Amino acid sequence: MQQVLGALIGVPATILVAGGLGLIGVTIFTRLIARRGREPIGWAQLALGLLMFAAGALLVELDIVLFGAA
Repeated sequence: MQQVLGALIGVPATILVAGGLGLIGVTIFTRLIARRGREPIGWAQLALGLLMFAAGALLVELDIVLFGAA
């Protein structure tokens, strides 16, 4: 039962961390490599990526504290 509860927290945490890192990476990439005719992704997406990453990291920490690292 402990593994199931850990997975219920761990899987969304991993998705949030990966999605956050992806948004951060794409935002920085589009700012550094500008293409003609295309507007780079706005800074709001960078903030969203940071928020998602932080939320995922907190959920991972919560998972480790509550259910331990297996």
